Amino acid sequence: SGWYTCSGPISESSGGKIERDLTFDKGIEAVQLDEKAMTIKVTYNSKKTNPEAIRQLISKYGFDADEVKADPIAYSKLDECCKK
Repeated sequence: SGWYTCSGPISESSGGKIERDLTFDKGIEAVQLDEKAMTIKVTYNSKKTNPEAIRQLISKYGFDADEVKADPIAYSKLDECCKK
């Protein structure tokens, strides 16, 4: 498992979507969001995915994930409270 730092605040609706949807991605076993620390803990099967792939997935939800920048189209769809 690993912790990934996200950019900006994460609303309950956006955070819930990430927690819910990431668990359906290949190799993801569990997702835990810490809204105050703006981090996401992802438990994953290292035979099916890796940290870089997970960062890319988080990016597709509109959030920076460590050094991987958020997808601009996904970012534009975030709630205003989740934007930097």
